[in-house]
Amino acid sequence: KKDQWALDDVISHTEVLMQDHEKIRDVPEEGQNIHGLFIEGSRWDRAAARLEESEPKKLFQGMPAIYVTATTARDLKAMGINHGPFGPYNSAVYKYPKRNDRYLIFRLLLKTELHPYHWKLR
Repeated sequence: KKDQWALDDVISHTEVLMQDHEKIRDVPEEGQNIHGLFIEGSRWDRAAARLEESEPKKLFQGMPAIYVTATTARDLKAMGINHGPFGPYNSAVYKYPKRNDRYLIFRLLLKTELHPYHWKLR
């Protein structure tokens, strides 16, 4: 309401932060920092800030804090975010481990150096 956006133009924007939620002291002016998410079949490389292959025999990996906010597609394009050579992996965030549209919360765009299809069905 503050920016007078039309609801049809609003999309979610996510950004994986470099630190855990315990180390974050400032509350964002707009949006929310979330924590407690786990990623399955891969891992988040904090040093490179991208999605990588999981370590052997580790199916679930904890994610660092994630900043979630709303923006418009035009503003997001103007930010010029680089998600890697093939574009981002569009990951689903679910409320429960069972994957279906009933438990889908939102989509998370993750930077990867591999093609996004590499991460499907993992």
